[in-house]
Amino acid sequence: MFWDTLGKLFSFREIRMLQRLADAFKAIPCQLLTFRCKQLLAGLLAIAELLGALLFSLPQTPRGQKINLDEWDLVWSDEFDGDALDRTKWSPTWNYVRRGGVWHSDQVSVSDGALRIRTEYKATPELGPGWYSSLVETKGLFEQAYGYFEVSCICPGANGLWAAFWFLSEGMFETPTGSAANGCEIDVFESGFHGAKNKKMRQAVNQAAGFDGYTPGVSSGQILGHYTGKNIYGQFNTYGLEWNENEIIWYINGVETDRMTGKWVPQAAHYLILSVEVAGNDGNPGIGGDGVPFEDYNGSIESNDPAIFPLDFIVDYVRVYEKKP
Repeated sequence: MFWDTLGKLFSFREIRMLQRLADAFKAIPCQLLTFRCKQLLAGLLAIAELLGALLFSLPQTPRGQKINLDEWDLVWSDEFDGDALDRTKWSPTWNYVRRGGVWHSDQVSVSDGALRIRTEYKATPELGPGWYSSLVETKGLFEQAYGYFEVSCICPGANGLWAAFWFLSEGMFETPTGSAANGCEIDVFESGFHGAKNKKMRQAVNQAAGFDGYTPGVSSGQILGHYTGKNIYGQFNTYGLEWNENEIIWYINGVETDRMTGKWVPQAAHYLILSVEVAGNDGNPGIGGDGVPFEDYNGSIESNDPAIFPLDFIVDYVRVYEKKP
């Protein structure tokens, strides 16, 4: 009842952080009485970080449970060991203007054991000059409900663009039902903070979920918060989602960041998407764009040193597991 009352005053994300603060403060007396200094220090650091997240929207360090892959069976994967996109597993995008750039299938390649989605400026392509990137998806080829889903990747390090690993279902576009049960969008991660003023924020990713389409006033969505990886533009990090009938749980490098229950948990199969987007609208680069939750952080792609392009989103693998019986 207490948290339900606060829910009328604070956002979902703020309530989650207040709950974590309450739990951290409750643990302090026991830690003091039992002289558990390491646990006490860790608790105080967590409290300081939570206050920073609550008051100043700073990123949090993943601190939850660890995923134990010994409890799971691998049922689908792509290790990208060939020299071309496996069309039995992935479909490339059709070519069209997307936010501040263009999604084009030519921007996708496989080499050296990795999928590469390239972002670059093209002066004379078929759809006109602009910033080109791409998307690949498993729609019509592979869809699954429940399991553990994980990507290992290096994010493209530039202002005004972001990489993402996300799920989508046709239920997202059906008549609104007031829940995610028939399908939704789940963002396992989005890397939209390279241009942030705070240096720690630059290593953060966004995690979110939404259902009932994309029409303002009809759709429902929640940004769970910002969580840090380790040198996400220079080394491989893993981003995962555990999904069962009752909850969805996000992970970074095998450590839980957050979870959702109730109306946020889909019960229908979803397909997987890997993408890079350029901020802006109608093919014109800029800051943000329709439906972008981090438009104030990342700046415009045109604010970068041109020498860093072309720039690749590098994916080592995508793996899907089912829970062992």
